[in-house]
Amino acid sequence: MADTVDSINEGRQIEVSGFNCADESIHMIEWLGLGKDYQSFLVKHVETELYNQQPGSQLLELKCTGKPELLTGALPQDGDKSKAILTRFSATFPLEATVNLGGSVWLLTIDQNYYAENLNIPSERKLTQNFNVKSSAQK
Repeated sequence: MADTVDSINEGRQIEVSGFNCADESIHMIEWLGLGKDYQSFLVKHVETELYNQQPGSQLLELKCTGKPELLTGALPQDGDKSKAILTRFSATFPLEATVNLGGSVWLLTIDQNYYAENLNIPSERKLTQNFNVKSSAQK
């Protein structure tokens, strides 16, 4: 079942669905430093990137199409290989976006990736977002 959320474009709505895709991984998604509500930050970040690349477009629908790919990196703690400290984390969300671009409606397949590094050094923590359109087709 789809819900609607407010677009960053005032007065517009976006249909969202499939965003229970990562509920079992929320404890890990929090390592990104963006909070637990991954639906909200995904919609906002995808919209922002779309509108930067295609001014005047409107995101109509965003679907999470599967579980995110989660990858971690760690270093041995205190020289003990049986203990490790988390140093980096990557989460890639598979999405489908329906976009109105100048009256034409397009379906985009997107991998929205977040890469957090230096998690063990809070003052050097860095988060990178990667917006990767894998395919596009006019509807």
